[in-house]
Amino acid sequence: MTEAVVLDYKPLSSQFGAELTTATLLKMSDGEVEALQQLVAERGVVVARDQVMTVQEHADFAHRLGPLTVHQTGNTELPPELLLVQTDETSKRAVGGAWHSDISSEERPPALSMLRMEVVPSAGGDTLFADMYQAFETLSPVVQSLVEGLTARHDSKGHHLYLRGIKTLKELPSHVHPVVRTHPRTGRKALFVNASFVARIMETNKREGEAILAMLYEHVALGVDFHSRVQWQPNTVTFWDNRCVQHHGVFDYYPEVRRGYRATSIGEVPYLET
Repeated sequence: MTEAVVLDYKPLSSQFGAELTTATLLKMSDGEVEALQQLVAERGVVVARDQVMTVQEHADFAHRLGPLTVHQTGNTELPPELLLVQTDETSKRAVGGAWHSDISSEERPPALSMLRMEVVPSAGGDTLFADMYQAFETLSPVVQSLVEGLTARHDSKGHHLYLRGIKTLKELPSHVHPVVRTHPRTGRKALFVNASFVARIMETNKREGEAILAMLYEHVALGVDFHSRVQWQPNTVTFWDNRCVQHHGVFDYYPEVRRGYRATSIGEVPYLET
């Protein structure tokens, strides 16, 4: 049997997040890429510093994580698997400025996101991450039992018209997913609702569903014991697992420039093992 590869890292917090200490992504073997994916599933967020690569090398490495989301943005200078993430002096807000997991409205929402920063502001511009394993586990048993029996409808939002290359919101997909999902690599349960995409709870009336969602969103936002924070530097790459992590980009650096590129691998249809 082939011995499992173990990557060297230092934790961002005791249970959540990791920063690789020796890895060069572009030189990783297949075994190391598999170990990376397992580490992201277990720790939620993995940071790699000083990773110099071109946009094509970024896209090529991301393909090693699985099939990727393709963006119909019309930007012919970028591989279609990469999304430009940029904020500058003309920006009124930053994309991702609320707690969310990426594109959870898809039938098969993303597994891993891989964001690489090239330009960062002189201060600020961090990304906050929240561990949805711990978010579920720190709910009281009675609330855990309640939310495990619920599903939620996830709707696409207007900016996805641009990303998907279509014309009307009616063409964008909506899908129903369990409020709590099982991660296929770890078997752990994670909370899977976010304020950016969820429209409603399916098993309750509107008022009841809104109250449940408000409680869960507040639990995530105020759960500082299961948060981590990544401070970006040029050539920093951060991976996060959308199946068990939410993130929030902090827009505290106007009018400076923050620019990077994101690739997103496609996951499985969410499910809950009972």
